[in-house]
Amino acid sequence: MRISTGRILGAMAAVGVLATATPAQAQSAHSAQQPMTKAAVAQPAAAKNGAAAAGLRKLYDERFTVKPNNGHYPGLKVSPAKAMKSLHGCFNCSFPVKGAPKKFPKENQRLNLEACATFFACKDAPVRYHGIGTMKNAWYFTAEKGHFDGKGSKVYFNFYTDSKGYLKLHVEGYVTHPSVPDSLNKRFAVEKWQNFAHNMGTKLD
Repeated sequence: MRISTGRILGAMAAVGVLATATPAQAQSAHSAQQPMTKAAVAQPAAAKNGAAAAGLRKLYDERFTVKPNNGHYPGLKVSPAKAMKSLHGCFNCSFPVKGAPKKFPKENQRLNLEACATFFACKDAPVRYHGIGTMKNAWYFTAEKGHFDGKGSKVYFNFYTDSKGYLKLHVEGYVTHPSVPDSLNKRFAVEKWQNFAHNMGTKLD
């Protein structure tokens, strides 16, 4: 089969563009060629807020099914808006980090959180809360001085429904200068956010 020179040069140019693009630009270029599903629309909470800025390193990117802790239970067909309404009714009833307030945080509010786990001593984790523009079902925390992830670190939370209509929690963590080894840090985060999804599932069931 003959391939025209024009097609070959076009393909080489496309590869060159992606090779020189930033990770965020490459992701956008890739996404533009993919079918846009309901889940895909809900995913880029971090990307919409420039999480790939200089000095930030992605530590984890996890998705959890929001449901009571039952392996045989597929999940809850509940809207992200209902999940947020529950959190606004009582934030620390579901959010599993010590020091979380009962009232849902306000923009730029400081939260003096404390991260505690069985495999390392409690660590100070002060953060500030921030909404994400028009994304009503997402928010992020920015670490303050004294946080074990390093000042300026960020954690993004986003509720969305998958292609089958089940509620999901997407959490992305970016660090600057963590004082805890990555393996322990990620293990702690995954356990906490899994508990968060479970707590939400219990509240919404």
